[in-house]
Amino acid sequence: MSVIRDFLNPKKKIRVPGMEENFYATEDCDGCGECFRRCPSGHIKMVEGRPDWGKPCLMCAACGTVCPKNAIRYGKR
Repeated sequence: MSVIRDFLNPKKKIRVPGMEENFYATEDCDGCGECFRRCPSGHIKMVEGRPDWGKPCLMCAACGTVCPKNAIRYGKR
């Protein structure tokens, strides 16, 4: 389950099951592993040269901000 913060109470964490399943790498991903190295929770694993988001994802989006190919997406494929 993912953890996000309540906007009205930033110290309160809300668990949202399955949100990390919405992260994916597009065909532009070259398997450099920068997302894997920079994930603060350490839950991204490289599987066959592609990132795989484990649980629990912190939903920080660090993976998307460090991707040199801008290949990390969130939402519907």
